[in-house]
Amino acid sequence: MPSVPHRAEPPLGAVRRFTAGLLFLGAVAHSGFLAEAFLDTALSPWHNFPARLASAGQPYSDVFRYADCVAGAAFVLAGPSLFRIAPVHWQGRLTVTVLSAYGVVLLLRAAFPPECLPDGAGRCVSHGGASDLLVLLAGVQHVVGPLIVGAWWRGRWKRITLALFVVQFALWAVLVGASWLLDGRFVGVAARLQVVGASVLFGAGAVYILRMGRRAEDVRRPAEASSREGATSCPG
Repeated sequence: MPSVPHRAEPPLGAVRRFTAGLLFLGAVAHSGFLAEAFLDTALSPWHNFPARLASAGQPYSDVFRYADCVAGAAFVLAGPSLFRIAPVHWQGRLTVTVLSAYGVVLLLRAAFPPECLPDGAGRCVSHGGASDLLVLLAGVQHVVGPLIVGAWWRGRWKRITLALFVVQFALWAVLVGASWLLDGRFVGVAARLQVVGASVLFGAGAVYILRMGRRAEDVRRPAEASSREGATSCPG
């Protein structure tokens, strides 16, 4: 018997899988600072922002800059396809816009890494500048991201995002307190937890896209089957 050709895959399903793949890739690269566990970076993870690992002159700085570059490119590339599958309401559009903007921030941070002037005991300081503004913008996204998504996700997805928002806001408060009261000591711990929390949100977004796609397929198949049955049935 001649082989039966496979039915063409729905374009929207392919878009969902492509987008989810980009978000998973971005989530992994976004937590690229975890490579410091295997590399001698000469910086204390307790007292330095993870973005400092990519500073010029630091050991393995290129590794961490490439991680920012990959994550940023993944989020930017995911933007157009997300606009295709995202809900048409303004919260969904705002979510995609914020994600794409964050990707741009990561790309700029990879191109212009923050300064890191050694201050002894594995610490470094910066005298400010545009590169530090990029670090600040990334920190703002860690808090704003789950709040925006939580405004339109429903059910357990909403509970996950709101829990992440509470955690991220608490970590932001710890960062501010450590910067003012402890002369910047232990900011590295809070900042790293924030980055991991943001990566969890990106990964959850990828799973959400795949789950919602399967749900849409499950709803569409019975409707298509009923339509075909109605078309082939003969009037009595």
